[in-house]
Amino acid sequence: MSNFSLAEYHRHPAWSPTALKAAVTGTMRAWSHRFGPGAARFVPSADMVKGDLVDALLTPPFQIDGRFAAYPSIARNTKAGAANCAEAEAAGLTPVSIEMVEQAQRIREALRADPVVGEVLAALDPALSQQPHFWEDEAGRPCRCLPDVVTSDGRLFDLKKTRSSVPRKFYWQAKDLAYDLQMAHLALGHENRHGQPPVETGVIAFEWPTDPAAPIDCSLLIFDGQDLQKGLQRREEAFRRIAECQASGSWPSHGRQAFRPVSQDFSLPETISIDLDSIDLF
Repeated sequence: MSNFSLAEYHRHPAWSPTALKAAVTGTMRAWSHRFGPGAARFVPSADMVKGDLVDALLTPPFQIDGRFAAYPSIARNTKAGAANCAEAEAAGLTPVSIEMVEQAQRIREALRADPVVGEVLAALDPALSQQPHFWEDEAGRPCRCLPDVVTSDGRLFDLKKTRSSVPRKFYWQAKDLAYDLQMAHLALGHENRHGQPPVETGVIAFEWPTDPAAPIDCSLLIFDGQDLQKGLQRREEAFRRIAECQASGSWPSHGRQAFRPVSQDFSLPETISIDLDSIDLF
């Protein structure tokens, strides 16, 4: 990964899509707790670790060594599992179970075999994918990004573990977790690096079924100009919120709000459970 390790990339102070997403998906109090001065080391949720496993197998360097340590058990409420977790963390690795690795490998093969998603993965350029990029945007703000998949013909995609890869359901998760903001930020980085916008920008959404024998569902979702424009607007809203809090020194929670939410430019979502802890690291 260029001259940066993954840990060094995440410690870099330039604006990442993760920090900006957090400014529009939660409270500013929560944002400050995670990204403010003196914030404790971030510990990814179990869902995030699962998604990271699949990412590691599908993108350069196409392996889990150096990031994860696999054990028969990582149950922290058992003596063996707790010892395994402690051993991995002492070595700077994320503990995962062998069962999780096997499921991630199964998902990798399913995505590669899919006629639509597989075509994108086959076109992945290893020299451009999972490579950190740093730049200043038009406002002079230092930015960074780490694109999952950049193809040899200039397409840009992000891998997303999701509860449902059904497009209409994934859309609402994407709105709740500000994936449109993230993809707009990634597209800006791509344009700065390559001198032109991505030919196509989208998300590879995949499910992690609880049943290891269940089929793997996935979808390829393309962001159009309207999606990216909305993402840019939300990105500026994130910067505005952060700047206001930095200037005032106050990091509020939900504060004064209307009792009944008012829909702005899209109707209320279908009922689906959203895990806000699954907001990804990149």
